[in-house]
Order: sequence, then structure tokens, then C-alpha cells
Amino acid sequence: MEEEPESMLEHVELQVVRLSNWMVELREQVGEWCRGSERAQSTVEYALVGALVVIAAAGALTILGGQVNNVFGSISSTLKTAATSSSGH
Repeated sequence: MEEEPESMLEHVELQVVRLSNWMVELREQVGEWCRGSERAQSTVEYALVGALVVIAAAGALTILGGQVNNVFGSISSTLKTAATSSSGH
């Protein structure tokens, strides 16, 4: 616990030390807040880019979905035909 000041000068010195300590703590807290703000901003930017990629992929699948389905259907049919003809020999 802090001692009581004996004179006005000691009282002023004590207040200056307290104010100085408070300013150091404030500077550190503001610095941490700013760094946290940059991390949050980066996180939001990555989330937006990720959402854009998902939207683009969904759009591409919607547009090309029928064609992809036809390709896989053709491959499946070819494999079934090949399996049937090779098992018959």
C-alpha cells in the first residue's frame, strides 16, 4: 500500500507518477486495440473473399451442372457397357 505524502511536493510527485503510469497503460491498451482491429479487419476480408469464391463456385455449378451431369452419365454408360462386354467373354 502507498504511504501518505508528507508534504505538498510529495503529493504532487505521487500524482505525477500515477498519471505517468496511467498514460503508459492507456498507450499499451490503445496499441492492443489497434492491433486487434487490424486482425479483425483481415478476418473480415478473408471471409468476404471466401464468400465470393463460394458464390462463384455455386454459380459455375448451376451453369455447368447439366453438362457435368451429361459427362458423368456418358462415362457411367461407357463403363457399364465395357463391364458387360468383358464379362461376356
